[in-house]
Amino acid sequence: MRRDTMGIILTSNDRIPPITDIRANSALPIAGRYRIIDFVLSCMANSGITNIGVATEANYSSLMDHIKSGKPWDLDRKNWGLNILPPNLEKVSYGSIKGNIDILAGISDFIHRSQQTYVILSLGNSIYNIDFEEVVKNHIESQADVTILYKDMKGMPEREISRFTTLELDKENRITDIEVQPYYPKSSMASMDVYVMEKALLESIVDECSARGDRDFVKDALVKKMTGLRIYGYEYTGYTDKIDSLKAYYRNNMNFLNSDIRRELFNPKNPIYTKTKDQSPTKYGSDASVQNSFISDGCVIEGTVINSVLSRGVKVAKGAVIKNSIIMQDSVIEEDVELSHVVFDKEVDITKGRKLIGQESYPLAISKGTKI
Repeated sequence: MRRDTMGIILTSNDRIPPITDIRANSALPIAGRYRIIDFVLSCMANSGITNIGVATEANYSSLMDHIKSGKPWDLDRKNWGLNILPPNLEKVSYGSIKGNIDILAGISDFIHRSQQTYVILSLGNSIYNIDFEEVVKNHIESQADVTILYKDMKGMPEREISRFTTLELDKENRITDIEVQPYYPKSSMASMDVYVMEKALLESIVDECSARGDRDFVKDALVKKMTGLRIYGYEYTGYTDKIDSLKAYYRNNMNFLNSDIRRELFNPKNPIYTKTKDQSPTKYGSDASVQNSFISDGCVIEGTVINSVLSRGVKVAKGAVIKNSIIMQDSVIEEDVELSHVVFDKEVDITKGRKLIGQESYPLAISKGTKI
């Protein structure tokens, strides 16, 4: 158990309209009843990390409602536990947030008060299930100043690898070059945006960058300090991806329908926790048909659902057909509606007989509370 390590999660500000219009990326529902932030939070909690700060930037009310005191992750504690850290513009140079250094500067008091030796700094827009205890142990044994988690994306198209910060490593796993979202990536080693270091080093980096007006943790701190810091990589071989676009959001939800991926991410030895709600079980009508789908509690299914993910409280009327789609909480699909490759935000109402068809490469997204 890593009592000597604290966690900092930076909620992602990647815009995925319209589904991030009212919430942070990290608060997006995924796999029905979960949120993206549940994965990194659960990994930290499962590794015995009991002091975790969630640094927010904008649209954080949904996120705060979801994680609250941190009880599902056993983080509702008198000492440390889960801390939600709204932006503090008084601590930010020039009075506005332009990068993650500004966010870290805004929570510098929390970092300074924390008594742990090491810190895991992570963006909150990725899904994975990793043992952080092993990562910190490796970091200490390698005598690294900074350890960056990465995944070898060999075989993936260049345009997919270009979404990530790529790393070049030597035979000892020391990082020799870093490129941020290169158009023509020279390496298939993709950073997972998870960094391990001593807390004192993080404080020093944030203070120096803030004093110079630097804004980006990777470009302005790590890249510029490549020769002065021992920066090592830690390879993660399991399933991971970051949710930075509608296409990525759709694809990763659909991937949960793959039993192998589902078993890996929802490993009972390292469970993924989420906020629980007291809702009745899903009710299935006599004509209901469901194939290879995630159906959350509180739904009423009287139509057909195929290869889809439904959040809590969704109603599907008789004669309605939903295929290859993501339907968020409390949406209503009325009689004889046909849906394919769509992403619905909460409380969408599709009236009788409507037909909405998107494509796998470009799913049709509908904003919260829309009635069609």
